[in-house]
Amino acid sequence: MSRGQGRRLVPSYLAPGGSSAPTRNSLQALTVLIATGLSASPHHTPAQQRLLDLTAKGPLTVAESAGYLRLPMGVGKMIASQLVDDGYLMARAPLTGLPDGIRTPGAEQPTKSLLERVRDGLLAL
Repeated sequence: MSRGQGRRLVPSYLAPGGSSAPTRNSLQALTVLIATGLSASPHHTPAQQRLLDLTAKGPLTVAESAGYLRLPMGVGKMIASQLVDDGYLMARAPLTGLPDGIRTPGAEQPTKSLLERVRDGLLAL
């Protein structure tokens, strides 16, 4: 049996560095993770360093980050919550699912003209 790229050398339960539960319950699959600009330090696990590298390129949801890391969602949440607690990442609620009248700071609803252009583009396909 050959060792392909799909095989993990480290079991996923070791990826968070020994933690067994997320430090916060507020992270959901669609929570957006944003890098704060702090660079990874030597004490970070390889999975934490990879997540910091990924978010340095742009915001990702918790689900996307777990997918890129090839880890189960629960493990991805643990890693993300550790980095949020340490100030390396910011977590922002997604636009969807918020009660009417509540807005996430920095998040904007798309304009009607943008939605119409997207619709027209999809219809043209």
